[in-house]
Amino acid sequence: MVPLFVGSTSGFSGKNVVCLGIGRRFIQDGIKMGYFKPVGVFPTQHEGVLTDEDVLFFKDALEIKDALTDICPIVLTEGLLTRALKEKAVGMCEKVLDAFRRVSADKDVMLINGLGDLHHGRFMGCAELDFINEINSKVLLTDRFEYLNVSVDGFLEAKELLGDKLIGVIVNRIEPGKMDKVRELAVPFLKKRGIPVLGMMPEDAVLGAVTVGELREALDGDLVCGEDQLDNLVERFCIGAMNVESALRYFRRVPNKAVVTGGDRSDIQLAALETSTRCLVLTGDLYPSTQIIIRAEECGVPIIVVPADTHRTVEKFESILGALSIRNKKKLERAVELTERTIDFDALYATLGLK
Repeated sequence: MVPLFVGSTSGFSGKNVVCLGIGRRFIQDGIKMGYFKPVGVFPTQHEGVLTDEDVLFFKDALEIKDALTDICPIVLTEGLLTRALKEKAVGMCEKVLDAFRRVSADKDVMLINGLGDLHHGRFMGCAELDFINEINSKVLLTDRFEYLNVSVDGFLEAKELLGDKLIGVIVNRIEPGKMDKVRELAVPFLKKRGIPVLGMMPEDAVLGAVTVGELREALDGDLVCGEDQLDNLVERFCIGAMNVESALRYFRRVPNKAVVTGGDRSDIQLAALETSTRCLVLTGDLYPSTQIIIRAEECGVPIIVVPADTHRTVEKFESILGALSIRNKKKLERAVELTERTIDFDALYATLGLK
C-alpha cells in the first residue's frame, strides 16, 4: 500500500481540487484506492454520525465504502478544542493511526487529505508532519500562486521538513499572464533543488465561484424568491450604482454574475435581469417590488435581501469569491477536467510505483 498525503503551503490553494482529480484518475485506472482525512474542521452530522462536510462529499465523489468514523477519525468541534487546550484530549494520534490501519488494509494506494499546514494538530498531540513520518507517506503539496518568491520559499521550507518524502508540488490558481513566469523561472529553480513541479493549474472562474446558497448564508440574507436556483454558480459580482444605460452596457459584459444594488433601485434590478445574472443582492434591508419579483421568477434569478449597505456587502463578496469549495456537481466535473489536463500523471504514477 502506498500512502499519498496531499497538502498545501497556503490557504485556498485548491488542494481539494487536486485531491479529487487524482482520486478520480485512480478510479478510472482501476487502482484500489482509499480516502482518509485525519482531522476534519467542518463538523456536520450525517445519520447520527459526527463527521466533516468535505469527507461526506469525497465519500460520495470517490465511491468510498469505508465507515465515516474511520475515514475521518477526529472532527474538531468547539468541545474537542476546549478539551485539548485543557490537556484533557488524550490518545488523538493513536486514534488516527488505528483508523488509518483499518481503512488502508486492503488498498493499493491511500489518498490522504491534509489541512494545509504540516504543523496543524500539534496542540492535541497529532501534528500532520508526525502522522506523515509515522506512516512513511509520500507528500504532494499545492500552493496558490500570488507571488513567485512566496511560493518558492514555501516549497523550499517544506522540502527541509519532509526531505525525500516530498515527491512534487503543484502550482495552482495561476492568473492569466503569469504562467510563463512560473514555467521559465520557478520550475527550473525548484527542479535543481529536488522539487519536481508536477502541475501548473490556471485560475478557473468556475472553481472560484460560489453557489447562490453559499452566498446567501455568508451574507446572512433573506431569500425572496428562487429557492430552486440555490445551486447557481456565481463567478463574479457587479455593483449597480450608475444610470440604467451605463448599467446595461456594463452588465452585458459580465456573465454569470451577482448584481449588488440598493433595494430601492428597481431600474437597475430590471436592467440586471435582462442580462446573464445568477442572482440579485439587494442591500439596506429593502425589499423589491412585486413587479421585480415576478420578473426574477420568470428569469430564474434568485433575489437575496441583506441588512448591510452596499459597501459592506461588496467587502463580504470579495472575501467569499475565490474561497474554493468543490461541493457542487458542476465544480466536480470542472475539477476532474482541469486536473486531467494539467497534472503530469505519468510522472506521479512513476514516483508512486503505480502502473
